[in-house]
Amino acid sequence: MKNKTHILFVYLFALLAGTLFFIPAVFVNRFTTAPAVWMQAGVSVGIVGYVLLNKQRIPVPPKGFLILLAIGGLYFLSRSHWSVESLVTVLTLIAAFLLFYAVGRQKRLFMLFSLLGTILALWGLGQYAGLLPSYHGVFPATGPFDNPAGLSASLALLLPFSLYGCIRSPKKYRLLAIAAACLTVCVIVLSQARAAIFAAAVILVFFFLRLLRERGIKLSVVHYTVAGLAGIVLIAGLFFLKKDSAGGRLLIWKCTGQLMARKPVFGFGHHGFTANYMNQQAAYFTKHPDSKYAMLADNIRHPFNEYLKWLTDYGIAGFCLAILVIAVPLHHSRKNPSPEAATLRLSLLSIGICALFSYPLNYPFIRLMTVMLLAFLLAAGQKQQTAVPNNGWIKTVIPLFSLGLLSGTVYQAFCEREWYTIAHRSLRGQTEEMLLRYKSLYPHLRKNELFLYNYAAELNVSGHYTESLQVAHECEKRWADYDLQMLMADDCLQSQQYGETETHLKQAAAMCPVKFMPLYRLAELYRETGRKGEAQVLALKILNKAVKIPSPVINSIQNKMQNLLNDTDSANDSSHIIKSDKKSPPAFSWQDHLLKDKPPKALLPT
Repeated sequence: MKNKTHILFVYLFALLAGTLFFIPAVFVNRFTTAPAVWMQAGVSVGIVGYVLLNKQRIPVPPKGFLILLAIGGLYFLSRSHWSVESLVTVLTLIAAFLLFYAVGRQKRLFMLFSLLGTILALWGLGQYAGLLPSYHGVFPATGPFDNPAGLSASLALLLPFSLYGCIRSPKKYRLLAIAAACLTVCVIVLSQARAAIFAAAVILVFFFLRLLRERGIKLSVVHYTVAGLAGIVLIAGLFFLKKDSAGGRLLIWKCTGQLMARKPVFGFGHHGFTANYMNQQAAYFTKHPDSKYAMLADNIRHPFNEYLKWLTDYGIAGFCLAILVIAVPLHHSRKNPSPEAATLRLSLLSIGICALFSYPLNYPFIRLMTVMLLAFLLAAGQKQQTAVPNNGWIKTVIPLFSLGLLSGTVYQAFCEREWYTIAHRSLRGQTEEMLLRYKSLYPHLRKNELFLYNYAAELNVSGHYTESLQVAHECEKRWADYDLQMLMADDCLQSQQYGETETHLKQAAAMCPVKFMPLYRLAELYRETGRKGEAQVLALKILNKAVKIPSPVINSIQNKMQNLLNDTDSANDSSHIIKSDKKSPPAFSWQDHLLKDKPPKALLPT
């Protein structure tokens, strides 16, 4: 029995640590693809190992909850057009839930979670001190993530387990648990992630309230009043810590609400937000050109709120299914007043708070931990477990299921590894040679909007403008984006489709009013096509345009617009857009970020 417990502990440590720390630079997006591949492979191996090593009956969730899982999974897949990536993800998470439910809640796992949190906090602290490299150009502490959102949210969900150890672990380990909890809170604050800071504050409040209640200490109205005022001050402080960022999120939520109102019941489907949001933002600024949010608008790929994103993609129907999947385990666990169940609920609460202001579920580790917490809570609330015999039928079906899941994982990993290889070779000057490999990879990754964007950009660089525009239009169905509009504008321009060029440049300018480049290229287009009056009107607008971040590029644009107004442009001026040297890449930034060994810039805003 002890051997099985040790095997389980080692397995879960390997699964969770790999999903958290496994980020080799062998995929285009090392921060999500690599951990997801590890998670999928680990769950596939885990369910086979559990079935083969366990000779007793296998605990399973109540029949009603299994039906709910099946309905939720089928709904998600139907709205995701049954893509391989979505199928593998859904099956992995359901299999992980069944595995963790069968394993059950064990106190020793709390020590494992606390250990992972300590290692992660030490990594972040090392980055903040300059001892380890950061994966973000601005924030010093990111851990094994592309920005502080992943680090801070992971630490927030692991914090309750360190707090549990502060009072529940043996006395000789309590000092270590206290140090781990303090370190975790410290790194959360250093990450400057406001959602996680707020989540950590809420967790600490609930933890100390429970501790005081256990010690028989009653709080007066004065205490609650002071705590409430402190909470208001904290919220206000976090808002004004990055006031512009907070204002920008208000714009995002406003436009997202308008988007949701268009398809409230079933949503837009998978990629619904990314396929529609920037167009909605463009429509907003077209209608309100003098909006106070104009200087805050940027390329957006996530609404900074998981609930709003789910409502946009899957509608009220999908949102209700997701809430039920979460609510049922919480409802069952209310019967269990133990400190362990309370700790699990606190951890789940931290994820819920971060999801209000960030995008924690983008990260495989947090998705896996969420599934684990729900499985443990459901198991903790069952007085009498339902079990099925571990017979030959199960021992045949489960390995076959695992083999299918592994096959899908290998296929997914192979495709993205091939993409990574040809993208880097293209960066080294082998673009023409790589186009055939892009074309052969296209049938496998045609539902990946970032691949389509990259492929279209490579076609543009090599001068295949018609083909680039075709791929870009396909990408546009899944991803409304400023840079994509600029790329399409360049394709149309080089193909002398000036009307379409104007349309794409106007759309890009409406998406991000703070940008100068779309207006500059539009003014150059007007000048070159004989619309001098319109060019001068636009030049005057550019000169009067507020500058968010001064740069040499903006200075150059303003100088050229001043020359245009003064009508001093020389006929030999070869710097304008029509006669641009196509040996140089167009003004998109995917390749620049890949060169710096970072994920595509469009993955997520910070």
